[in-house]
Amino acid sequence: MSARSVMRFADWTMRPETASEAPAMVHEFQCTTCCATSSPDEDFETVRDWAFHHTGRNPSHQGYRETVTRFWRMTLTN
Repeated sequence: MSARSVMRFADWTMRPETASEAPAMVHEFQCTTCCATSSPDEDFETVRDWAFHHTGRNPSHQGYRETVTRFWRMTLTN
């Protein structure tokens, strides 16, 4: 006996997750000179302040890479 599959094409929409229990977006900066990294934080200002302090202590460290973790939700479009 063989298994049967039914396939159909569907339209999907992708949006940021808005459920009340969804995790908040998380920011993190990494210095591109020495690879020092801020602590991940939901508050962008906290990690931005870390970058300003890091450059203040290390004036030649002027480049940063931001990593953002954001949760998304796929929904079937009718």
